[in-house]
Amino acid sequence: MTTPIKIVHLSGSALAGAPGMLARAQNQLYGYDAVHFRTGDHGHFRDLMSINTIPVKANSLDAELVRRHISEADVIHVHNLVSPFALSWLAEVDGINERTLIYQVHSPTRERPIYRDLSDAVGLEWDARLAVSQIHPRLFPTMTPVPNCLYRDWLTPRLRSRPRFDGPVRVVFSPSTPSRARWSSKSSPAFDAQLKQLGDNRRFELIKVTDVSPERLSATRSMADVSIDEVLTGGFHLVSYEGMAAGNVVVNGADELSLAAFAMGFRTNEPPPFLRTDLDGFAEQLGRLASDRRLLADWMDAAHDYYWRIMSAERVVGIYDEIYRAGKAGHGERADAVA
Repeated sequence: MTTPIKIVHLSGSALAGAPGMLARAQNQLYGYDAVHFRTGDHGHFRDLMSINTIPVKANSLDAELVRRHISEADVIHVHNLVSPFALSWLAEVDGINERTLIYQVHSPTRERPIYRDLSDAVGLEWDARLAVSQIHPRLFPTMTPVPNCLYRDWLTPRLRSRPRFDGPVRVVFSPSTPSRARWSSKSSPAFDAQLKQLGDNRRFELIKVTDVSPERLSATRSMADVSIDEVLTGGFHLVSYEGMAAGNVVVNGADELSLAAFAMGFRTNEPPPFLRTDLDGFAEQLGRLASDRRLLADWMDAAHDYYWRIMSAERVVGIYDEIYRAGKAGHGERADAVA
């Protein structure tokens, strides 16, 4: 490869930092030239979540910046949606459909911010349409399941929790948003009551984390035993990635359809060692871990091992790389940049 692939990621929101992490991983692990522009969702917490992102607004300087990157790009990867002003920047680039154009959804239908499949409304000729392999493929059945990307400079297999055999079981709950929508839900009044009971139980130490840097959150997980994602929807989120990377037992409610989507996205037949439960079984499942510390330790080790074998950023970027290459094959000489 004589020159690195140039990739522009565009999104309208932080999306838990996923597009920015993918761009960072593509640069550092594959030597590509990738950048993520975020066209909305401004604010302190969103910037904290999306540290590998460049926020842009509708002004002449940002327009020139983004158009320059787009005009030089081999791959343009749109996540969820972008503001109309940024779509106009895309339309102004000559030969825009000669690039490899990727559309990816990170959010469910019938909920904010996309409500429905918007891929046909953008006016671009997509080479691939992707859906995050969590609950999304059941809602977007014509899209290709792909894994999310968790990548932080400080994350390594060594930054992990070590099993402890005394003291309370340390449990982290870190919802990124207070959403009570169907598929995006992280909490409910009934679940809040379960958490209160957990916090009042002396066998557990419940740590609720909000509005902290990703590095602070990673450090907290490295000292915890369990990470709770959510048990309400049948799905899971990046929290499950984060917990497993840190060697925590991950508690979520992933159902069979979510597990099937996971397997397709990660191209594996080996199921992830989630501790799967629902509201009715939540207290009992956590109680099992507190009663059998050997079980807890073994589960922690299994989660850590699985993440770094199956879910690592290097493997995930390779999956996207194959999708980009397949798209490039139909674009003449620009395919040379990916070959």
